[in-house]
Amino acid sequence: MDCGGRMESAHVDYAAKGTRDAKGTASKVADRWCIPLSETCHALQHRKGWPWFEQHILGGQGRAEMMAAEYWRLWPGRVAWENKHG
Repeated sequence: MDCGGRMESAHVDYAAKGTRDAKGTASKVADRWCIPLSETCHALQHRKGWPWFEQHILGGQGRAEMMAAEYWRLWPGRVAWENKHG
C-alpha cells in the first residue's frame, strides 16, 4: 500500500468507551486516543472504517486502540500533562 502525504492524527473513535475520554455526539475522542497516519492512510481509514482498516492495514482487530495507548504511555510530556489536567 502506498501511504503518502503529510502525517495526520487519526482519532480512534471507538476507544475509551465508558471513560471520561469517550466520544460524545458530534465530537471526537480525546487526543490521547490518536495514532499518526499518512494523509492517504487516514483517508482510507475514513472510507473503510476502523474494523476494515485494522484488519487489512494494521494487522488485527483492536490494534489502533493498542497503538494509541502505547503512544500515550511513551509520550515524554504525558506525566506533566496529566498533572496539569487531572
